[in-house]
Amino acid sequence: MTASKRNGLTVWVKRFIDVTWFLFLFFAVVWPLVVLVVGLNIAPAADQRHADVEVFSSFRITSDFPSPQAAPDTHEGELLMSGQGRLRLNDTNSRLGWYLSGGISEVLLLLFIFGLLAMRKLFAALAEGDVFSRRNVEHIRVIGYVVIAWHVVSPLLNYFGSRIMLEDIAFSVPGVQLYPGFEFNIGGVFAGLAIIVLSGVMREAVTLYEEQSLTI
Repeated sequence: MTASKRNGLTVWVKRFIDVTWFLFLFFAVVWPLVVLVVGLNIAPAADQRHADVEVFSSFRITSDFPSPQAAPDTHEGELLMSGQGRLRLNDTNSRLGWYLSGGISEVLLLLFIFGLLAMRKLFAALAEGDVFSRRNVEHIRVIGYVVIAWHVVSPLLNYFGSRIMLEDIAFSVPGVQLYPGFEFNIGGVFAGLAIIVLSGVMREAVTLYEEQSLTI
């Protein structure tokens, strides 16, 4: 791949990141208003509510769950299924649950936007042909910190948020138990650390480049 083609690809990636950044920034501004308006207008009747709450939760389904497909030889309270993941509770009447769900989404969105901003600055410099510079080192390091922060903050927010939401919503279905879920992605943390290490290598390369430029 020639230098002109590489630069052209960098420009296109930079434009894509620009559009994505502005789009998510718009969502970050509008979303709190949507959360507030919908939360203030949660109707008492279930068929008139449109507030769906997403919560990261663990679940257990036992033989007490009324199902025509249940085996006849199962004992009372016997565990049939368990797992965890993002669950959507449709048409909730819990304002606290709705606001917490919206607030968690907003915090993670702002964190993503901050990382995307660093990436945007990085590709803007690369598109201008500015490869070996200390500002690029800082942009790469910020991206690494954001990756680590995302994989630490996200599970904590989801755990404590789901704990509060489930207590407030008081979900009650025979044979179905919901409780806070916690999922920590150690691979994401290592990926962030690898990016920070890469920024250190990049810093050494920039130092060598600056020394060679002064020598010449």
